[in-house]
Amino acid sequence: MERMAGESAQRVDRKALRFAIGYPVLLGGGFALAAFTFRGRVPEPVAWLWNADGGTAFTPFAGYLAAGAGLIAILGALLCSQAAFTRRPAIARRVFMAGGIGMSMFLATVLAAGLLGQVGLDDARDSHPDPVVLAMGSGATLAFAVVMFFTFKPDEQWSPRDEAALLDALEPERVRLTFTYWAHARSSVFVMLGIIGVSVSLLLLVVSPWISLVLTVGALLAACSLVARVSVSPEGVGVFLAGMVPVLRFRTASVLRASFETVAARRFGGWGYRRKGQAVSVLVASGEAVEAVLDDGRQVVFSGRDGDTARRVVDVLRAGSGA
Repeated sequence: MERMAGESAQRVDRKALRFAIGYPVLLGGGFALAAFTFRGRVPEPVAWLWNADGGTAFTPFAGYLAAGAGLIAILGALLCSQAAFTRRPAIARRVFMAGGIGMSMFLATVLAAGLLGQVGLDDARDSHPDPVVLAMGSGATLAFAVVMFFTFKPDEQWSPRDEAALLDALEPERVRLTFTYWAHARSSVFVMLGIIGVSVSLLLLVVSPWISLVLTVGALLAACSLVARVSVSPEGVGVFLAGMVPVLRFRTASVLRASFETVAARRFGGWGYRRKGQAVSVLVASGEAVEAVLDDGRQVVFSGRDGDTARRVVDVLRAGSGA
């Protein structure tokens, strides 16, 4: 439990999170309290949507206050709270905090301008948002958002990257056994898919735009299935199609036997991700591949890019499992 609490604290800056939620909530409550003082001085119902001729959509005064305060609090908190996640880059956290503060203040400005534009009127259809309040509030919102961007200083947190760097310094052997490589089909295959996905699909626009779109998307998906990123470490191996989609993961400790050899993709059902029973293959081309048998019965095969890379992967698997 203590470990989980520590990891949670590393992922979230609690100090920033308290401000990120508290400020929009207080601003929404302040708006509702201030706007309540205009009860009896505005028509019932009040307008919340306008065109050049005046109000076009209406709601009860209480609904205007409740919806407005809720919108300020919820939308502002959703944006600002993104700045509390420590895994985001510092510049992204600043943008989210400034953007959330600016959005909540701008909403309060628009709602206040709409309400003040109806003060003293008998019919909300004759109202328009107050331009002075809207202009002054928008200027103040922009200024405050810029100030928040430059003054918000994300606290430096001990992150997983720091943990990895410390392990690398303490265990140089682990650095040698940790690497990532990309494997992909021959360039001629991608040229062929490009011709099909672009040239042929453009010709099919005359027949049907939908057929053209399906062909283009199909060619793009096929190209993505012929690119793989393989992450190798003493703890485990992960294979990601198109560099992002995880299709195969296993721990090195679960490897019973590992080897590398030149394989033909058709022997395993073709290129891309294939699974048949306990056999799993991720091959982007015929050629050097790593084969491993796992203790859960799975037999996995994935592209090794070239002979040297495949041999290096097998060395890691054997070192981690003792096979």
